[in-house]
Amino acid sequence: MSHAERLHADIENLVIQYDEGFRLRCADLHLKGHVFAILGHNGAGKSTFIKATLGLLQPLHGSLRFTYHDDGVSIPLLPERHMAFCPENGAVFADISVESYIQLWCRIKHGNAAYYKQDGSRYIEQLHIAPLMRKLGRELSKGQRRRVQTAIGFLLEPKLFLFDEPFDGLDVQRTSELADLMSTESARMAVILSSHRMDVVERLADTVIVLREGQIEAAGPTQEVAAQLCGHTLRISGLPKPEEQADGIRQRFPHYIVNRLGTEVTVTGEGSLPETLAPLLEPYAVQTELTPPSLTDAISYHLRQVRTTVTTD
Repeated sequence: MSHAERLHADIENLVIQYDEGFRLRCADLHLKGHVFAILGHNGAGKSTFIKATLGLLQPLHGSLRFTYHDDGVSIPLLPERHMAFCPENGAVFADISVESYIQLWCRIKHGNAAYYKQDGSRYIEQLHIAPLMRKLGRELSKGQRRRVQTAIGFLLEPKLFLFDEPFDGLDVQRTSELADLMSTESARMAVILSSHRMDVVERLADTVIVLREGQIEAAGPTQEVAAQLCGHTLRISGLPKPEEQADGIRQRFPHYIVNRLGTEVTVTGEGSLPETLAPLLEPYAVQTELTPPSLTDAISYHLRQVRTTVTTD
C-alpha cells in the first residue's frame, strides 16, 4: 500500500459535546489518506475534532476511529501509545530546562535520555533547538515552545502526529523549514493538521475535512474537496489592463474570488463562469481556460459564503 493511504478514518454518527453551546456532529464517513487537514472558519469545530481524536473529549454518541495500515498490517491507533500532539501554544514545563524536558520524554519513550543526541539529533538540528537547551520553559516565547514541542513529538516517533496551527507566528523561513520536515517525516508517520495557512496546507495535505458550524461541509481528496466547495477557476489572459479589469469583475461579482497573476486574471466560483463573465470580456480579445480551483481559492470562497450567511442571519 502506498503511504498516501496509510491512515484510515472511520466516523460513525459522531456527536461530541464541547460545551453547553457547541456540538460537533459528523455522519458516517470513511476516509483514506496520509496527511489530513482539518479546515474551517473560527469556531467551526477544528480543535474539537483534534481533541476527540486524542481521546480528550468522549463522544456523546457514535465513534471516531483511526487505523494505520502498513505492509498489510492494520494498527488501531491509541492516543496514549501511537499519537503525538503539538498544541497551538506549545506546552513545556515552566521550571525545568528545555534539555531536561527533552531528556524526560526520551527516557519515557526510548529508555535512553540521550536519544535526542543520537538517532533523534536531526530534529534538534532542523528545528533549531540547541540554542534553547539551557532556557527554562517559562522563558520561551510561544513560537519557541511550539518548536520544542514539535521536536519532542517527532522524537516520540508516533504513528500519527497532530498539529493545531503549527505555522501561526512563524516567519517565511521557519514555516518553510517546518513544512519541509513534516513532508519528509510523513513518509514514516501520518499527520493531522489544522491551519489557516492554505498555501502550506495545499502543499502538504492529500485529504481534507472542511467543518462548518460543527458539521462536515466537505471531505475527501484535496482536489475533489476544492472543486466541491467552489466549482472551477477561469483563467483569463489577454486583458489590456488586467488590474483594472480584475477590479471591475470584483465589483460586478463580489462573491467570486478574483486574483491577478502578472498579466493573467483568475476568477473562482460556482456556476458557469465563461457564460457569466462573457458580457464583461466581450470587448477584449482574450483567451480563457477552465481549470480546477486551488485549495487556497476554494477555502477563501467557502469562508466568504460563511461570512455572508452569518451576516444575513
